Amino acid sequence: MNNSWFKLALLALVVVVVAGCSKPETPQEVAAEFWQAMAENDADAIAELSTLADPSDFDGYDREWFDTVPDFGRVIIDEREATIVTRLPSENGASGERREVTTYLVELNGDWLVDYDRTGEAIMNPSPFDGLVGEINKLGERLTATFGQSSDDLAREMDAMAREFEAYSEQTRRRAEQAMEDYGRALQGFMEELEKSIEEALQNNQQAPARDRSALQQTAADLDQSSDRLDEPDFDAFADSSRALAEAGARFSRLSDDAFKDYQREWDARLDEIRERTRAFFEDLEGSGR
Repeated sequence: MNNSWFKLALLALVVVVVAGCSKPETPQEVAAEFWQAMAENDADAIAELSTLADPSDFDGYDREWFDTVPDFGRVIIDEREATIVTRLPSENGASGERREVTTYLVELNGDWLVDYDRTGEAIMNPSPFDGLVGEINKLGERLTATFGQSSDDLAREMDAMAREFEAYSEQTRRRAEQAMEDYGRALQGFMEELEKSIEEALQNNQQAPARDRSALQQTAADLDQSSDRLDEPDFDAFADSSRALAEAGARFSRLSDDAFKDYQREWDARLDEIRERTRAFFEDLEGSGR
């Protein structure tokens, strides 16, 4: 019995030791341990988890990180590089406020490491576009999830963003201009195709209930009006388009006539495409601010 107990105790000890010595493998795990080491002011751990060559060069990015607990957002892995949206407490210490930065990582010899210098540059010398990028990220997540719901709040946020965007430098706006133009053209094309399909459905189902036909006629008119505004794409036009698309999705979900079922599947697929293109737009727009 004693021998069996000793073997079990030894096995448990081995498991604990192995678990304690295991290295983080994914970018997310490495970033989490890196920021934990920052909170503990552990220069040796920082050097192990990042590209910092010597623990003596650890400078804490000229900030005090004691007990800092970050939140992590979207992770993008592109071959041997990765970025992780990282939300840190604001520098002025305001309760509940978070500042959004990027933790950069690279893969070296099979291990993911935080790019110490690049991450520090993002923290100590933020782009004037960074604040807007944070709002773009949040709005993008909401926009891609709400095409089938009411979007008055969302549209108001995009209206506010349009005004905020104008306050940024001309150079910053030029860097984002191409992404906005590309998205505007794609969104306009999607809306025109959706409008054309609705008009076809109305033509082929003239005996459908008046309520359904009225809803689809209003949807086509709204799409036509919003699409015209995208001739000169800006955040005001995007706000209007988001509202029109969200209302379209809501109306599609309330159609009662089975005659429109096949069209509904087509329209839902089209909205999925718009959702994916919108997600790509916000990623492009974020990239233009880096």
